[in-house]
Amino acid sequence: MNEMQGRDQSYARTLNNELVLKELRNGDYSATELADFLSLSNAAMSSILKGLINDGLIKVSCYISKAGKGRKQVRYTLNEEFGLIIVVSLSDNRYHITISNIKEEILLEAEKEIDKYDIAIIYEIVLFIKDTLASLEYRDIPLRQIIVAVPGCVNSQTGELQLSKQFDRDLFDGKNNIKSIFENAFSIPVSMQNDINLSIIGEMKYGCLANVRNALLAYVDNGLGGAMVLNGKFYGGDCGYAGEIGLITTTFKNKKNVLDEFVSLRSIKEYFSKKNGKHYNVALLSEEYKKKGEVYEYVNETAHLLGEKLRDIVELLNISHIVLAGRVSLFGEDYLNCLKEELKSTRNPCEIKFTQLSKRSTLYGAITVSVDSSINHSERILL
Repeated sequence: MNEMQGRDQSYARTLNNELVLKELRNGDYSATELADFLSLSNAAMSSILKGLINDGLIKVSCYISKAGKGRKQVRYTLNEEFGLIIVVSLSDNRYHITISNIKEEILLEAEKEIDKYDIAIIYEIVLFIKDTLASLEYRDIPLRQIIVAVPGCVNSQTGELQLSKQFDRDLFDGKNNIKSIFENAFSIPVSMQNDINLSIIGEMKYGCLANVRNALLAYVDNGLGGAMVLNGKFYGGDCGYAGEIGLITTTFKNKKNVLDEFVSLRSIKEYFSKKNGKHYNVALLSEEYKKKGEVYEYVNETAHLLGEKLRDIVELLNISHIVLAGRVSLFGEDYLNCLKEELKSTRNPCEIKFTQLSKRSTLYGAITVSVDSSINHSERILL
């Protein structure tokens, strides 16, 4: 067998493994069903399944007796003991830790509110994870992947994060950067991902954007961010920065700045704290908004500004759906109607609605990405 033939066979095996695993992520199936789905022979499917069982990625889920036949049908499933996946979300002044398996079943969740991320907080998270993994329930299952979801622009090629206001600068210098701390503590692959990019992947799998080909997720909270789906796939651009609508330059009340500095909840809180001489938090903003006074009028003006920019994006990219996420949902339908009013003038209809997944979309997207990475990483090693 020549080298080219060997590479072709290796590629075919990798592709077939991926296709089988993709089907089993949707449910349990027999070898015959999988062979029919993928147009493979029963002999080829038997070989693939045997290899995946030996690798620990799948297992037999059950045996089903078939009427009038002596033999039982064997059904296969992903092996939940293949490994654990940990998602650490560092968004919105609250860290959230989730442990799942490759069947995307959530096994444990924990969270804590904080004022600011510094090295002590990161080590606190590391120690919590270590103590949890040492428990009887998890100690015999290997840890396959850690994914850290963070606000701000994460370079998809280098993993570097442009500094967010929520983070201590020391967390991005030398040996104390977040990624290195986790890698040194656990000696496994660690991925840094933008939380909004993960959120739109969650929406594509479980939320409003399932089966949608062209869409935008707009996240309005302490910051303003976005992510895009183009032609049915997540689009991050060359470095993963595509969709960062908060960086669009605009003018509002005769001031020129990026959109984030006018539309984000942080900027609105700062505006009223300075104007009225008292501290505003999101809860107070929401309460004042319902009174339909000055907060209501100002917030709706920012909504119209955001709507104008969303209209430009819709026109440029021919987008049909927009999902709105973040605590801006506290402002309710009146805020949403301001955006809808601006989108009425687009040449192609564009539907905009609040997410139904809330913060869970980031978690679901992170688990999906982690399972993909864990399975593919395993296959590269085994091949």
